[in-house]
Amino acid sequence: MKKHARLIPAIFALAGVAIVTGLVIYFGAGDVLRVLTSVNIYGFIEYIGAQLGITLGLALCWRMLLRSKSRGSFPLLVWGRLVRDATGEFLPFSQVGGFVLGARVITLAGVTVPDAVASTIGDVTTEFLGELVFIGVGLAILAHLAPSSDLLVPVAIGLCIAVVMAVGLILVQRGGGKIFRAIAEKLAGAAGEGAILHMDRLQQSLDNMYAKRDRLAWAAFFHLVCWFGTATASFVGFHALGVPLSFSDAIAIEAMLHAIMALAFFVPGRVGIQEGAYTLLAGIFGVPPDIALSLSLLRRARDFVIAVPVLVAWQTLEAKRLRAAAIQ
Repeated sequence: MKKHARLIPAIFALAGVAIVTGLVIYFGAGDVLRVLTSVNIYGFIEYIGAQLGITLGLALCWRMLLRSKSRGSFPLLVWGRLVRDATGEFLPFSQVGGFVLGARVITLAGVTVPDAVASTIGDVTTEFLGELVFIGVGLAILAHLAPSSDLLVPVAIGLCIAVVMAVGLILVQRGGGKIFRAIAEKLAGAAGEGAILHMDRLQQSLDNMYAKRDRLAWAAFFHLVCWFGTATASFVGFHALGVPLSFSDAIAIEAMLHAIMALAFFVPGRVGIQEGAYTLLAGIFGVPPDIALSLSLLRRARDFVIAVPVLVAWQTLEAKRLRAAAIQ
């Protein structure tokens, strides 16, 4: 059973690669290659810089949610965020694995486990809230620019469902610890006292975080700013490919892109999903499919350039830590 479960992400990844290959062939490999090679090195560096700027903002949001006495340094949170994104996108762990490994990075630097986990949960929640607002803005722009689009109704329905899920997620974090503790006590009894103690500490960290509503509000706001930053990066990418797309168009495309990709969270790196979504969305705004596909591939190249050094450095540090532990 476990072997079959491990095969599922690989199957989806292979299917995604097949979709990408099919799209490139369908729209013309020569045209896609021509568009990609038209990007000069300075435009690509600018595209990478825009993404790194977003990462700095995301690290700031995470740091806001750490308790002051266990707050890690800003560079540590930047590193933790880089590891979270790189492992979540490029390793077969799914995004949840990225969250776990990002939290692990800051715990190894001295942040307590309950605070690291609680701040990660809070960070994911506020990022999700910011994403919902961003998608709402993008949906409004799409409704104004393309009122007959077939995407409007399904995305609007999905957004309403996501809002309900967000409210439920917050309610669970605020009082769910008591419910889970009662279940753990019944299932584990005395043998589970250690796990129950850890759960109590985590709930205490969550309660401390939610008691500081101003920090949560600021974190959600800056996450929203970062979401608009992704539209800025998309705007830069389109212009690097020679497409004079307006910023409002970039917001609509990026917002709808993330709405679609959210449904494919189980596909590693959203391989194939991102390419298909870009081709569909850009077409609404008159962008040729070969250019839309080229932007998706350019985006993957950007993420690859950022992620590979991060993954190599992370694995090197983990290996050193394990060797040091073995010597002791």
